[in-house]
Amino acid sequence: MLDIGEYIRTEVIIKSDAMSPYQVMGIIACCTIVFAGVVTLLTMQGVHILLAFLGVYLFAVWCMLGMQRRARESFEARRDFGSHYSEREPLIGRVRANDLQVSNTVEVKRVGQIRI
Repeated sequence: MLDIGEYIRTEVIIKSDAMSPYQVMGIIACCTIVFAGVVTLLTMQGVHILLAFLGVYLFAVWCMLGMQRRARESFEARRDFGSHYSEREPLIGRVRANDLQVSNTVEVKRVGQIRI
């Protein structure tokens, strides 16, 4: 446990969560392989190739629309929670992330010290 007078050293590192082009192309390639595999499996079972292609395509579109709907609902729920959170009374002595950041730098290794 920290004694009175000890310091907590803080670091703020901003990382990018963007995907690299190789990851994007890999995901596209995997999805294409799965799509072709399912269409091939259906045609081997006796389904006409155009019907198999159309069915798998429409199923994929339906899944993507469902994922977009769930993501939109999740975003709206977080936005609503954030608005309620910002309406609350701020805690006295609370240190926010904006208080620790240096204004003109993107990546800060050692920002400062907080005295407890």
